[in-house]
Amino acid sequence: MRFPSAPIAAIVAGAATWTAAEYGLHRFAMHSLRGRGLASREHLSHHADVTYFSPASKKLLSAAATTVVVLPLATALAGRRRAIGFTVGMVGTYAGYEVAHRRIHTHPPSSAYGRWARRSHLHHHFGAPMRNHGVTTNLWDRLFGSYDDPGVVTVPRRMAPVWLLDARGEVRSEFAADYVVRGGAERDPGRARVDRSDAFANIAPAV
Repeated sequence: MRFPSAPIAAIVAGAATWTAAEYGLHRFAMHSLRGRGLASREHLSHHADVTYFSPASKKLLSAAATTVVVLPLATALAGRRRAIGFTVGMVGTYAGYEVAHRRIHTHPPSSAYGRWARRSHLHHHFGAPMRNHGVTTNLWDRLFGSYDDPGVVTVPRRMAPVWLLDARGEVRSEFAADYVVRGGAERDPGRARVDRSDAFANIAPAV
């Protein structure tokens, strides 16, 4: 494989490589392992309770580990200048992914892309945990046959993002074309245990 000859191309290649890694890690290292290993446990804990996110210390450790592995390998293959660009593109896009993923759960969409990203990712959470593994792009899901068109996403009311519901616990009018909510808002300990068991089995939560 030839690396790009210009730094800007190396940065773009690094960014594109992250989107492929995002897909592969999400699908295989996080979901397919069903809780075996730290990454899988952390991610499926987030599926069980969508308000839970891995702490920043673990994210920084992951970024550091990626840099330690990628930079020397890329340097050996392409030289230091292009390797730095490639690593910056990959790690920078990883940081952007982390911000985008959190905002999907905490902030309403402000663009057509944001609307798509939320529908696709919330369908992954609440409709088909083994589909739509790409958070920032659906390219790899389409390539490997794991993309679902979300349609109208059914969201358990107890797990609904704060931006989705009005004061009455119903879907805000501006999002009514994309989502419906079902079930109660309360999440008792018994329900929480079932949600966790379902998440670790890659089963969509019951409404």
